[in-house]
Amino acid sequence: MYPDARNSPSKGKAKQADAQNWHSHWWDFHPLADNIQRPVAWSNTSTIFTPHPSQPLILGRSFSSSKQFLIVSPDQILNNPAAYEPPNVITVSSNDLWLFAYFPGRDCDGVGCLWQRGYTIDKWNIKDYWACERGAGIVNAMFVSAEREWVTCPDGSTTRLAQCGPLTPVSNPTLLTVTQAHQLNVYFLRTYASGVKSLTCPLVQACYTAENMSQVAHDPPRGPKTSRLCSAASFGFIFHDRTRLAESVFMVAMRSRRHPLSDTLRAASDNSHDLGLSLDNQLDERPPLLDWNSYQEEQMIELCEVKLRFDGLCMSVVTAPLSPIYHPAPCLTNFMFVSVPGSKPDTSTSPKASPTKDKQPQRGQLELPMTYLVASFLDFEEYASLPKSRIVAYSIVRVVPPNSKIPWAARLVGDRSLSPRILTVVAPGSLSVAMRKATVVVAMTNSGGVLARGAAKPKEIPVGNLFALQLPDLSDDPDCDHPSILAPANRTSSDCPLSIFTSPNKLLACAVSMLQTSVYILPRARITSGSKDTLHQLPLAQALTVALQSRRSTADISHILSLPSTPATMLHDTLFGTLTSYEVNARLGTANSFSMVDVMGAAVEIYRARARWTQNEDEKERYLMLSRNALNVCSVSACSAAFENCKELEGYDLEPVWQLISLSTWVVAFLEDLMKECVFLADLTDPTPNTSLNPNEVMPKQEPMDDNPFLRNWLTSPSQQVTNQSPHSVSLDTPILLHLVHPLFLSNLRAVVFHVSSFHQYLTSMTAKRENSQFARDTMLDLVNSSGLDLKVLEDILSSAIPEASAIPVEEVMASFAEGHPVPAQHEQLKKTIRSLTTSSAIDRPRLFIKSSDLVDGFANLSVSDHPVGDDPGMDVVTKGRLLTQKPGLLCLRCGGRSQVGGEVMVAGHSSPRWKIWERMWAARCICGGSWVNGNI
Repeated sequence: MYPDARNSPSKGKAKQADAQNWHSHWWDFHPLADNIQRPVAWSNTSTIFTPHPSQPLILGRSFSSSKQFLIVSPDQILNNPAAYEPPNVITVSSNDLWLFAYFPGRDCDGVGCLWQRGYTIDKWNIKDYWACERGAGIVNAMFVSAEREWVTCPDGSTTRLAQCGPLTPVSNPTLLTVTQAHQLNVYFLRTYASGVKSLTCPLVQACYTAENMSQVAHDPPRGPKTSRLCSAASFGFIFHDRTRLAESVFMVAMRSRRHPLSDTLRAASDNSHDLGLSLDNQLDERPPLLDWNSYQEEQMIELCEVKLRFDGLCMSVVTAPLSPIYHPAPCLTNFMFVSVPGSKPDTSTSPKASPTKDKQPQRGQLELPMTYLVASFLDFEEYASLPKSRIVAYSIVRVVPPNSKIPWAARLVGDRSLSPRILTVVAPGSLSVAMRKATVVVAMTNSGGVLARGAAKPKEIPVGNLFALQLPDLSDDPDCDHPSILAPANRTSSDCPLSIFTSPNKLLACAVSMLQTSVYILPRARITSGSKDTLHQLPLAQALTVALQSRRSTADISHILSLPSTPATMLHDTLFGTLTSYEVNARLGTANSFSMVDVMGAAVEIYRARARWTQNEDEKERYLMLSRNALNVCSVSACSAAFENCKELEGYDLEPVWQLISLSTWVVAFLEDLMKECVFLADLTDPTPNTSLNPNEVMPKQEPMDDNPFLRNWLTSPSQQVTNQSPHSVSLDTPILLHLVHPLFLSNLRAVVFHVSSFHQYLTSMTAKRENSQFARDTMLDLVNSSGLDLKVLEDILSSAIPEASAIPVEEVMASFAEGHPVPAQHEQLKKTIRSLTTSSAIDRPRLFIKSSDLVDGFANLSVSDHPVGDDPGMDVVTKGRLLTQKPGLLCLRCGGRSQVGGEVMVAGHSSPRWKIWERMWAARCICGGSWVNGNI
């Protein structure tokens, strides 16, 4: 914040000393007391939704790219934008298919709108919208999710938690809203219906409502002089109890404020102009005088139990108000629920015992789910000093016996004063299922600080910290760090955050204030890299594993790994720990919802992000090469799947013949690059076996060495000096060679070579009956004949190398995957494979290195730059065909590739269903697993 010039000395050293400090004032934090709402939502596709500062619009931004877009508002708002305020409620569903926002009206009814997402994450279509009367505006909303959350176990395996929240099997989506009138509205869309239905139930009195019942409007409770309006609300979904039948129960907490009625305001206005000459018969009819002390925030939190049920035919809602929670603090700034799942039953104990006899003892040994209500307060006292912060935690427990009239009770379990620091926002933190430890993240601002002296003043200075508080006692988590909160030097505390939302993997948080939107790093456990047996316990490795299992974006993980403060070894450790969890799941028989190719797709994003942040040109080129090869791994797998889809009993589906030729062209170009690297190594090294003391060392020939950029970069890189590897073995660490030694990548490569060879033979054996067929056949023949490769011999060599590559220890194979290139344990097998390729008839060197376009008569086709495979900006990253400029395209946020998938494949008036099925696999995601956005070609 600006230094307080009014209280500063006018001259002398005292003025100079005071100019080096900044101080906070009570008015800097008063927006928190005024309940000014600036919502923010961070979707699982890593899209941040925020309200426009002054217009009734929603802004979307894809993190961590620069892609920004607008969400189209309903026509009712666009036709009269001045009549509506920016949205005060924004929420997105867990599957990223639905978005809801509420736009309060200015002297008119508000509007709630529901959007449905298209294939791209920046395409949102209005599904429905409706008006909300004044006095019944929406204060909070949340989608019901049927997805169970994935978590990692100490041994590296993954498991799903119990269901959290109600189940709605026949509706998608199901939206819950709380209004100012203390009402719960349930909006849902039946899977077989087109219109949105709704149920309404009051939260301050017991009520039962079902679909087949007529809806009755419930007026908000009104007193003689005031109207109680709900100012804030929070939803608390409870994990299902494994020891009893699942109950679709959740909690709603509300904070209310009293407002004057219209007639009371008119009476106050009349009294202000009254001269005291009123008639006697009018004294009794005049409304009572206005008492401003009664129009304030109520010092209690109201609770209500809600049951959302489905009986197989209709949905119903049952509400049961609970005893409110009273507290002396006058200003509530944040309150939210935190749920902790119960422990799983131990199936190893008494597996064959009678369920009836063992039922009660087993229940006593299990730890039941816990639910906490965390609330923070500010006390401004006499508005003469900084407010005092306080945070409390209540446990919401079932009342025993269960047949009591009040089934739940709130018990104070944590109370902590945070003065002199000021707590601004609270967000849910990490959850350790193994230790049953839940945390909340709080942002605390300092009361003042020192500004940097001198001419080189930083643009941002630390004004506070983010802390992880343990539940239930709200003590600091000793295992977590305390990241700093940075603010511009010219407004250090005058713009405190009003709301906060965590990223999909709870590594980052987006905070919105009145002037700006900021992204903070959340507190993380202080765990350093250890042995390979414990790498799966690293927080980033666990986060990446859960993100892949849940099909969530990994952008926040890549952002952390791309920071200059993150050591380069953390990239290897994170990928290795994720592969360890994958292997543990496979060994235990647990189904993995992701493949190793999906892990390599995440590596594409990590390498590209690291290259974008690094300042060293050699390191940047290294990470870009690793990223290109990781994308090639995904491309080989996708091409193999395409040929497999189009394969028929006696050949291939020829309706998408040109699409298959485009895939074959890319595969042949990739094989040419791979074989060129093998020939280079064969010419550089002695093909005879090495008898030196180091069997992994490549013995160079006594001849000049070509200028290989990758070899030069690795020889001069700092990492090479640290590892003390022999310079002669560096060339064996080229990323593209990983396709020859990694069992999975080698198998995928052999499969795609088999398909291209079979497709070539199938076209060769056919008699062209039409001109189009003749062109396709000649194109495929020219492609293979000019490549300098014998695909059949190449396939045989790759097939014979698979058993030997699989014999390498699994730990070394995982290490090569995590490094992105072959490791020393694979060098001997790699040299053997290279020797087999270069000494066989699989490679015709003159045809491999000399193309017709490179000759003098093809001078017009020469290019001054040689793009690596996958770097052609005019190529479709999915179909490997040429992009059409007149057709709209898609842009992948992970690999940066462009595509035009989704169009009809027509040949002689017939469509290709086989190819269409394969293309639709990539309609929502790129081959690397990244999300699509609209991008002009």
